Amino acid sequence: MTQILLVTVGGSPEPILHSVRNHHADLVVFVVSDPASGAASLEQVIGSGQPCCHYLYDGSIEQKPNLVSQLQLANFNADQQLLKLPEPDDLGDCYRRIKSFCLRLYQQFTELKLIGDYSGGTKTMSSALVLALLEQEAELTLVAGDRTNLLRIDQSHGVRSIPVGSLRADRLLQERLPTFLDDHRYDRAAQALRDYLSSRGDDLDEASYRAGERLLGVLDSFVLWDRFQWQDALSHAEQVGLAETFPELHDWWQRVVASRRWLDGNPPEIAVTGYELVQDLLLNADRRGRRGWYDDAIARLYRALELLAQTYTQLELKFDYRGIDQGQGLAGRYRWLRDFEGSTGLGGITSRQWHKIRPLLDTRNESLLGHGLKPVPCSTWQSLQDRITNLVVDTMDELEITPGPAPFQLPGKELLKLADLDLISTAKL
Repeated sequence: MTQILLVTVGGSPEPILHSVRNHHADLVVFVVSDPASGAASLEQVIGSGQPCCHYLYDGSIEQKPNLVSQLQLANFNADQQLLKLPEPDDLGDCYRRIKSFCLRLYQQFTELKLIGDYSGGTKTMSSALVLALLEQEAELTLVAGDRTNLLRIDQSHGVRSIPVGSLRADRLLQERLPTFLDDHRYDRAAQALRDYLSSRGDDLDEASYRAGERLLGVLDSFVLWDRFQWQDALSHAEQVGLAETFPELHDWWQRVVASRRWLDGNPPEIAVTGYELVQDLLLNADRRGRRGWYDDAIARLYRALELLAQTYTQLELKFDYRGIDQGQGLAGRYRWLRDFEGSTGLGGITSRQWHKIRPLLDTRNESLLGHGLKPVPCSTWQSLQDRITNLVVDTMDELEITPGPAPFQLPGKELLKLADLDLISTAKL
């Protein structure tokens, strides 16, 4: 494991010397202001003569050689050990340069531990180092010492490790959780929240902690639902109070599960159309498509079209769909429907629309999840999503089925808008 210390350098050499000598890092990187800015921190590191001004207890100043000389850094490599910041008061520029430098270090060293000491430099340089290293899971330290003014530490006494776990946890919750939810990545959102509660649970009041656990329970239910474990998801959701938080979603889930049971020959105990399972599969495909997973979305749409025919055969024609000769897969099943019904029913509807659906299905067959190697483009997914959704609506209209409440998509970051789930604002910072 290679340990690399990044230390911001300002006008006082004392904290820099103290930090480097205490850390015993394999490599020291001095984060300095560029000479073009008119600042002198680069001179502290490699300047000629005696550029370092040491302030003694009696108020006198002692001039000494540069930091490289005082630290006796053998084989000092300026290209590798100097990170120059031309705009030391531009937070964005400093942050980008430090972050880019750190990423290059990770490419250069297979096993690397970064340590950042932000005792010296401008306030902006120090802030940029902290921001960049928070993202790298690095250790942050600060040199303690006596101050006789507001500009520098004149005498250093120790290096303190700065606890940043809570900051990382807050940042994770604030920045990553909404993104995960918007993409319907409920597994990633649940893990982020689980990590947050583990690291920051002691800082939350009891009500907020319970709210976090309740949200975690809801997310776990969503993970199960997204993986087609409908009954398990519904049972778990009822344990965590989904009906109180999202009554419309809970109602939709109950209807989907009842529809699933009806397809297996169990008459529903609540009012359903029987097509809720098809509609929910369309919602699942939509979630995949919005993530950019078009091949996955197309595979689900293909299954939804097949499931529509199976449901129709079972509920409307009163045939066991499992006993019908499927011929050549999906196309054969719909051909059977057309031959059986002519211009009426689902067979007739698909006869009129098949010329629009078939090219999209051919794209699926040529995809990586079908029988080919061509990735599915966004336009094909969106077109097929709309076509099959409309086909389900047309079928229910043709049959004069009262659709009931509209299908309910799993929520995204609106989960965080619930008043009792504002965890960060209630944490004891």
